[in-house]
Amino acid sequence: MTIYLDSALVIRQLVGTKNPWKGWGEWSVAYASTLMRTECYRTANLLRLSGKLDDAQRSRLGSWIESVCDSITLVPVTDGVLNRAAGAFPTAVGTTQAIHLATMLELQSAHGITCMLATADKDLLCAAKSMGFSDALEAVPEPKAESEVSAPESESAAPVKSPEPVV
Repeated sequence: MTIYLDSALVIRQLVGTKNPWKGWGEWSVAYASTLMRTECYRTANLLRLSGKLDDAQRSRLGSWIESVCDSITLVPVTDGVLNRAAGAFPTAVGTTQAIHLATMLELQSAHGITCMLATADKDLLCAAKSMGFSDALEAVPEPKAESEVSAPESESAAPVKSPEPVV
């Protein structure tokens, strides 16, 4: 299975969730925008600043983010991607969502790579489905409440290989 990973799913898998995506690590090839790394680190920093992570947990989460990034193909945010993201979409999407969708379109049109979207973002999912990425639903975990985010505890977690959360 060829997937496109969204940061919402990555963070939920790495910090743990009551409803992890069972397909985690089961892909043959995974792609993500280089934007994913930034989004993951911004979320990690917000979790630390809000007191949901301590310094050691934030450090481990950063290492896990790098492990994920090292194990997948990161697609650069090029001028072509930004030009696509600036265009109209069939549904309402924000800037980062548009960049992810434009990256998926770029993979498809320029490289012949069609990905299944792995996301926990319902709006991104809806937009992807409206654009013909019909397999996207298969990779979406059940949504969870903000209060369900837990601090990562395990120091020996292997986030990319494990289908279980690393908590």
